[in-house]
Amino acid sequence: MTTNATGGQQLGQWVIFTLGPEEYAVKATQVQEIARLSLFTHVPGMPSFIKGVINLRGKIVPILDLKSRFRIDGKTNESSSRIIISLVGDQLIGLVVDSVSGVVRIPASQIEPIPVTLPKVDAEYLVGVGKLNDRLVVLLNLDKMLTDFEKGLLREVKVENA
Repeated sequence: MTTNATGGQQLGQWVIFTLGPEEYAVKATQVQEIARLSLFTHVPGMPSFIKGVINLRGKIVPILDLKSRFRIDGKTNESSSRIIISLVGDQLIGLVVDSVSGVVRIPASQIEPIPVTLPKVDAEYLVGVGKLNDRLVVLLNLDKMLTDFEKGLLREVKVENA
């Protein structure tokens, strides 16, 4: 978060992407890079939303399919799909998304909390909803997206394949 010199409002930079028809975003400070969808190696025994691993310049990076994680139907278009390489805690993970549309600044005043009517299990990894002109963007909290058990599984994959 940075302070806006004009009004003193807190601004956050977010990387906007699509999953199906909806727009989502993650904090830009957690994004290391955005890569084209590439072949990955399947790892047996992982949850279904963990598609496998890739070798990114000598580092083993687990790949998560966010459509599968969020139970969003629809086929992924491989020509526009991207992998958002993000830092979650001390570990790199790749997030498969349908497309990436860019980086935007969202003032804190334009972020609404998640409605309390949403199921708590789904709302725990959501920061809120950002309002961008006539669009709504769901803001994700990557640090809460994986359970401790899932983080442990991913660390094991990293160690075993390093």
